[in-house]
This record gives sequence, structure tokens and C-alpha cells, in this order.
Amino acid sequence: MDGLLLERVPGLPGRVRIDVGEQRAVVVPRAADRRRLADVVTGAEGPPAGALALAAGPVRLVPAEGGLLPHLTVLDNIVHGHRAAHPITKQAAREQSLVKAMGCGLEDVLDRYPHEITPGRRRLAGVARALGAYPRVIVLEDANGLPTWGSLLSLRPNPDLASAALLLVTTSAARTTGFVHAE
Repeated sequence: MDGLLLERVPGLPGRVRIDVGEQRAVVVPRAADRRRLADVVTGAEGPPAGALALAAGPVRLVPAEGGLLPHLTVLDNIVHGHRAAHPITKQAAREQSLVKAMGCGLEDVLDRYPHEITPGRRRLAGVARALGAYPRVIVLEDANGLPTWGSLLSLRPNPDLASAALLLVTTSAARTTGFVHAE
């Protein structure tokens, strides 16, 4: 396994496997189920009895709104993600963060604060921040009323995303365009 394996997790098909470079969507009935599944995959919550959640390396969550700290600029949020994941200097983290930000098309908003950019750009900044940890799995939490992950990720293909398995967790099948449904 080179990504994520979920077995016997309530609300999911019997087995869900996502390899690095793949994008899969899981549709759950309620927002609480969406968050619980994200917590199980990221390790914030243990899997239910009899269930299994295995990842082949670091897992990062991108919350529906992007998960940015409101008092930091977009660039500082991405740098913070790098430094939290790796013991590197601030300058090295800044240089690597600029590369991740450019890969997500954020070069024009780096000096802005989260409330000053669109919800879609906040989501992409969350992806850039997650990529700084060089994860094997990225969990994309979804919510109605926000741009879909498929539309955001297709606007500017990012080669860094090919180094991770992407799991979209949503409550609406209509929001899974661009992702294969886990069955």
C-alpha cells in the first residue's frame, strides 16, 4: 500500500483504497459524519471497533474553509505549516513555501490575510500549507456553499499533488466532480 486503506469503517463501502496520485471521493450522509471520517483518517480519532485506517505516511487535513490562522498572512500560514512539519529554518521554510504557493496559483495574495481573499483561494492556501508537510495522504473536507474541490484543483494542475493520495470527504455527490467515487 502506498496511500490510504480504510476497511469496515461505518458508512463506507467495505474497503476503500487510495494510492498516491489518485483522487477519490467519499460521500457521507451528514456533516458530523464528514468530520468524524476526516478525524479517523488523520488519526485525530481512533477508528471504530473492527475498523481499520492505515496510511503509508503523513496525513494532512485541509478543512473546508482552508484551515488558515486569521492573524497570519497567506504566506505566513504556509510557512507555519512547513515549520510545524519539519525542523527547518524560517528562511528555508519561506523559500519552500513560495514554491508550494506558486504551484497553487497564490503568488498574488501572499501578503493578504485569510479574510481578504476568496473562499476558493483560502482552500488552495490550505492545500499549499498541507503540501509543506510532504504528506502521503491529503484529506479535503468539503462543505456546501464553497467552490468545489474539483473545480479548484482543475484550474491549475499542481504536480505536487501527484505525490499524495487525495481523499475528498463530502455530504453531496454533486460536489465530487473530478474525483472517482470510492466504492
